[in-house]
Amino acid sequence: MASESNSGLEWASLPKELLDSILGRLASMADCIRFSAVCSDWRRIAYENYRNPPCDPRRRHQLPLLLVPTPDSSTDARSLYDVRRKRLYDFRLKVPYHRRCAGSSHGWLIFVHDSYKVTLFNPFSRKSIHLPPIRRLFFEKRIRDEVDEMSVLPDFEKYQYEKKLRDEYDEEEREYVPDIDEIVFYNDSEDEGDDLEQDEEESKDPEFGPERFHESEYSVVRGVLSTNPEINPNGYFLMVIYGTQSRLAFIKSGDEYWTYIDQSICDQNIRDFVESTYQVSVDKGLWYWRDIVYRNGLYYALDHFGVLLSCDVGTNLKVERITELDRLHNKWNHKTYLVESSEGDLLRVIRVIEDEYHYEMTIKFVVYKLIDFCGDPHWAEVNSLGNDALFLGDNHSISVVASDFVGCQPNFIYFCDDCDDFYYCGGPNDIGVFNLQDGCVRRHYTLAHSQRLMPPSIWISPTFL
Repeated sequence: MASESNSGLEWASLPKELLDSILGRLASMADCIRFSAVCSDWRRIAYENYRNPPCDPRRRHQLPLLLVPTPDSSTDARSLYDVRRKRLYDFRLKVPYHRRCAGSSHGWLIFVHDSYKVTLFNPFSRKSIHLPPIRRLFFEKRIRDEVDEMSVLPDFEKYQYEKKLRDEYDEEEREYVPDIDEIVFYNDSEDEGDDLEQDEEESKDPEFGPERFHESEYSVVRGVLSTNPEINPNGYFLMVIYGTQSRLAFIKSGDEYWTYIDQSICDQNIRDFVESTYQVSVDKGLWYWRDIVYRNGLYYALDHFGVLLSCDVGTNLKVERITELDRLHNKWNHKTYLVESSEGDLLRVIRVIEDEYHYEMTIKFVVYKLIDFCGDPHWAEVNSLGNDALFLGDNHSISVVASDFVGCQPNFIYFCDDCDDFYYCGGPNDIGVFNLQDGCVRRHYTLAHSQRLMPPSIWISPTFL
């Protein structure tokens, strides 16, 4: 009988043409992942096929799978759930960080540590990329931690102390002294302050108190890569939505510091628009971003009120406003997503949420398409996604051509829970499928009660590298 080491050598010595043929016949993503795990030579073959797919689009564009807790609730591994087959795969992916993913993009998970450093982790190749801390998050934490001490200071001393902190953490300057309550506000809607009151029993439980929202793992709510870092290790960008005011920042591979999208880089056109539309200072008008997409060499960011910005993060940073504020959906508990369709259109997707027995549950989605008619870009409602299916949550919002994948339904929106603050006692269970044609929501995956405090599930696009 051949030894284990000799057996590994025999597998590695198979001709490349044969391995290419085997890989090309694998229809299941689970089988592709297993293929790449056989040995380093097989993984290299999978990597080459991923970078240069012969003709089959499945090699580069894979259907997202749901990254979920393992059946035994492991703290260092996750499982994958296939929504098409309603099947939990029987293998485990090692994920060394037992915390919420701040995003998922191009097969990479995004984690924020207590030091506010950011780590990109690919659970398929098990590679990590460590990025510098987002320093402005330290400023927010200091303000929260020292709010009691600051509140008793005279206004001028309070202003001077805050200015010192802003200088220390590279925070933008402000022309006025903000109210302390405004800085530590747990929700971005001043109209719904009463809704922040928690039930008495819930507030006594540290697992569900406001402290959970301010943990570092919730300090970034979205992250989008421009490309897969393994394909372009020296030329990728990462843009995030960070902090209690949901602002924008980005970093390029190799940079030592993050670049912040604020008033210091805005031209006069945007400054005038923000001040006249929101009736606030420019920096506050650059808050409350909801989603990001990278398209044709530009980042696009969408806010809660339908304002769309384009961000050229190349050599000469340039930010331009594309759409006006419209307030088509102005309820703060509704979620907003930005997606590029398979045909290259930008879609604005509204997730309508209502309270059901003390749980926030999705009841429908509303979809708009960016229309540019006679130089007047605006959002127009559409009733069909055509042959597309969308995958929405904390992940980089994804559209796929449904007919490319057996069992994937066109005109469907597959969604998972992406509550960005602390969870209610039921945990992150708002996971399901919405049929845009009949308007029905169907549930497809439910966490076990014992898993309610596990890191929330998230969609991930497998790379099997």
